[in-house]
This record gives sequence, structure tokens and C-alpha cells, in this order.
Amino acid sequence: MRRKINNALKTIEYAFNRANDYEENIAVACSFGKDSIVTLHLCRQIHPNIKVFSIMTPYKFPETRTYKDYITDLWQLDIETFEADFTGDDIYKQDIHKCCDYYKVQQTKRAIKELDLDYWITGLRNTEGGDMRKFTKEIETDKDPIKINPILHFTEKDIWLYHALFNLPIHPLYLEGYRSLGCKPCSAIGSDEESERAQRWGGKKCECGIHTENLRNS
Repeated sequence: MRRKINNALKTIEYAFNRANDYEENIAVACSFGKDSIVTLHLCRQIHPNIKVFSIMTPYKFPETRTYKDYITDLWQLDIETFEADFTGDDIYKQDIHKCCDYYKVQQTKRAIKELDLDYWITGLRNTEGGDMRKFTKEIETDKDPIKINPILHFTEKDIWLYHALFNLPIHPLYLEGYRSLGCKPCSAIGSDEESERAQRWGGKKCECGIHTENLRNS
């Protein structure tokens, strides 16, 4: 575990040094799920005042918003939140892909554009999600902006071990049995025998599009 932590810290430090050398912009994305909190905690060890951005939707659990506010105050975060206006209808009932695109993908594109990011640090892990993540690299130089995935090789067990080692505040819904948290209509409690994301989107997909699409607006 210590090796994984040290490797994650070195990856983040490399990204910051590179950004500083070229006077480029860098920020960490945080959904305030278990992986994001570990990533954010690691980043703050390298740069305590790191810029943080968060993509929120009208469908986020109320507990997630409360937890977000708590962590923001506790860690005195410099955070910018991006959230699309509610369309007035529950588009997830008609098309979950359009829902994710409107509320999550397009808002991430907006964040990258408005923050003028050259690098963004994510909490992506290759032991959850679909096959796409198996081929992901810790530093994705082919992406625009360059994507940094410091906890890529952490397992679900590693994430909880890290929480315990550093006594991180835990989102209360994990204590109720959730293993993966997103929007309320598309997250459910599953069994230990299922894959970590089996209960996301009713099993109809495993990615919202943030990690699979080109995010740099032309």
C-alpha cells in the first residue's frame, strides 16, 4: 500500500512541476465520492491550495451536497462548482445517455474551458468501470487537457484502507451499503458478490462519458 501511495504522490508532483515549468493551469476534479476524496487528499499533500472543481447535478443525493459542504469547510478548499440548469423534466427516464451528457459531460467541458485547464487530476481507477479503464495510463498525454490518474491502480480495498490510515471523513451513504455513488436515480445498493459498479445506471452502462469523450471544446 505504501508503494501505491508513494507512486500516486510522485505522479501528482510530476504533474505540478510540469505545469509550473510551462506556466500551465492544473486542477483536481472531485465528485466527493470515496475515490475523489482520496485523490484530493493526496493532491493536498503536494499542493495544499490546489484548485478544485466539482460537477454537480440536480439528481445528486442530498447527502452528497451536505458532505461536499462539510469537506469544503473542513479542508478550506478553493473549489468551483459547475452545474447545469435543471431542464424541468427527468430526462434520465427517457435517455440516460443524454442525461449524463447534459448534466455531466457538458459541464466538465465547461469547467475545462472556463478554468483554461492544461491538466486535470482525476480519481479514476482501472479496477472499476468497463474495459476502457484497463488500457488507461496514469498520465494520459494524448488527452486534451492532459489527464492525470494518480490512483489508477488502487483497488476498492486500497481506497478504504487509505481512508482508515488517514482517518478521512466517510460519505454517510457508504455506511448504508452503497459501493459506488453517482446521481440518486442511477445509484443503488448492491451485493459484495457483484462488481463495484454493477448497480450504477441500472446495469445499462458503466461510464457517464467524462472519461471516454474528448472534453476540449473547439
